[in-house]
Amino acid sequence: MSNSPEEILKSIVDQQMSRASESPPVNIPTEGQVVKDASLLTLLAAMRVIVRSTGILQIETRFHKWKILMKMGGLVLMEEDGQVMQTLTRKFANAGMQFARLPDWDQKQSTKPYSYPFVTQVFKRYPEPTKAVLKEVLLESMLALHLEDRFSFMWRPINGLNSDLPVWQLPMLETKASSEAKQWLQFQCVKHPYQTVQLMDAANMLARVGNDNFPMFAKVTTGQHRICEIADSFKQPIYRSALLLDKLAQKNIVSILPLPERDITDGLSSTPPEIIQADTVAGRPSVFVVDDSPVLLRQFRDLLTSWGYQVNLTDDATNATQMILSHNPSVVFLDINMPGLNGFELIKQIRRQPSLATTPLVMVTAENSMTNSFRAKWASCRFIAKPRTSEDTETFREQLRSLLREVAPLPSDVLV
Repeated sequence: MSNSPEEILKSIVDQQMSRASESPPVNIPTEGQVVKDASLLTLLAAMRVIVRSTGILQIETRFHKWKILMKMGGLVLMEEDGQVMQTLTRKFANAGMQFARLPDWDQKQSTKPYSYPFVTQVFKRYPEPTKAVLKEVLLESMLALHLEDRFSFMWRPINGLNSDLPVWQLPMLETKASSEAKQWLQFQCVKHPYQTVQLMDAANMLARVGNDNFPMFAKVTTGQHRICEIADSFKQPIYRSALLLDKLAQKNIVSILPLPERDITDGLSSTPPEIIQADTVAGRPSVFVVDDSPVLLRQFRDLLTSWGYQVNLTDDATNATQMILSHNPSVVFLDINMPGLNGFELIKQIRRQPSLATTPLVMVTAENSMTNSFRAKWASCRFIAKPRTSEDTETFREQLRSLLREVAPLPSDVLV
């Protein structure tokens, strides 16, 4: 019979108190156990106990997933699923560090940090800037955590982790995040740093920010950039960006889009969710998406999985053909403008493969021009335009659903 989060927490604390006289490290007795539907207070109380040991704490909400590397009294890394390297490289770039090539990192081991090898290498070369970036990521992630309400979490210890990375004490991070979260609760439209922003009234925005700043602002308010990304683009504190955007949203100059919910089947369990392949789910059509925007990929995944599709994604157009061959999807969606290989070049590669010669291809692009539409038809490819405003979103979803019913119907679909 399962215990409530509060009963599990009490068990953890009681066992830790009974071991208070022993030398550290202290092993958490509930290793691998999933605590579900916990409040923020329960989660934070558990973290204060767990943080005495070294290991990975996995946290999930309706909207997001995190992994936290804890080491004997503090936090080392905090990684959001699907955003790990994008967040780090963006903040490293703001600190003046550019990388010609990013090393590979392990994404299939739930008991290891994704970015640990990469961050360790960078820290050895640039210790002070790396320290500042890691602290910024921790504070931003803790703020996001404080602005959600119900959590599931699971703890797995790591033995023998020798790390020179800096460690931040949990009370300091918790105090700062709690203080800033109280400020965010005063906003009328902005609710979370991971929300995206859509520019609605360009004329009024131009009058406010001026000709020099408008191109940058227009670029990051297309519904694909988070508030925290916008703050990084303007190299300003996230609260300042959120405050400005909240005021603009009240005047209907921008729209603050709601957080998309995660696929509820992708949850914590005794089997790490990272090693469960979507292709193993029988009876569901498979969709493959190629786009260089991690945000769009995540939104596509969340939407299509909620409809019942298997979804596989990549932002690597150059190697997409081989991945598509291995997954053999029912339909492929792809962008036009991508680094390394554009959409039309990718179509040529795909069509050269005999097994993919008849696979339906669909271009999804913000460039809704007659030229692109004609080129798509010429390449025997469907075409669907990305929504430009929040009002276009519902139309886009209807068009997408109609197209999928035609080329990759679900078992539940009734075709006329």
